[in-house]
Amino acid sequence: MRRVELGRTKEMIPIIGQGTWGIKKRKSKEFYDNWKESLKRGIELGITHIDTAELYGNGLCEKIVGDVIKEFNRDDLFITSKLFPKHIGKKAMKKACDKSLQRLGIKNLDLYLVHWPSFLFGAKIKKHMDVMEDLVNRGKTRYIGVSNYSLEQFKRAQTYLKKTELVTNQLWTNITKQKHIHESLPFYRKEKITLTAYSPLGHRGYTDLKGDLKKKFDKVANTHNATVQQIAIAWLINHDGVITIPRTSQVKHLESNIKAADITLSNEEIELFYQK
Repeated sequence: MRRVELGRTKEMIPIIGQGTWGIKKRKSKEFYDNWKESLKRGIELGITHIDTAELYGNGLCEKIVGDVIKEFNRDDLFITSKLFPKHIGKKAMKKACDKSLQRLGIKNLDLYLVHWPSFLFGAKIKKHMDVMEDLVNRGKTRYIGVSNYSLEQFKRAQTYLKKTELVTNQLWTNITKQKHIHESLPFYRKEKITLTAYSPLGHRGYTDLKGDLKKKFDKVANTHNATVQQIAIAWLINHDGVITIPRTSQVKHLESNIKAADITLSNEEIELFYQK
């Protein structure tokens, strides 16, 4: 698995990670077993970055991830989780982090994100950043970042940090949702901040393509002897400064997704999908 630097940290992580959104409560044993099998297989194949959040399954997702990663060398893994901004007070935020660590069964996170910006724009962003920086100082997480922040919110959040910096903004970005590629990525590249693209295959996995977009996908996929899904993932990670975290509970889909890391698209092929 190809690795790239996270921000300017000198930390090399897989350009394709494992997303876990979709692990929910009250599902069958088979459902959870499939997820565990897929996560384990991913680690075996070098997808050692696993992204989770306390929000997913109200903590259940972190427990599932914890069950899987205890079978592997912790030093070989890069674990990301996310703080849900419903925690208002500083004590509540720190407690939320401790609970995530307990569910995951680890002593510290590699990356901790604020999952969403607070509805109260200014003061709450500062409070979140104060706590996140304190968590770095206390060894609870090695790096920090945010998720779903606008570019303006990201820039403001950076100003509140004294001794550390945000290394990523995790954003809903894919070949049919390109806003952040065009409006935000130039800034992140300049500042050497990683854009982490979630939902790289949308919510339907591009299984219902039609019209001109389908023709474009078919053309590029045929050129590279690849699937539509592999081209969609490759399109993202062929942009410098972008990593992605597709989610799947199916080993066969996971193994197919991995192959996207080896696909090099030409500038013309990348631009072919740009939305005018």
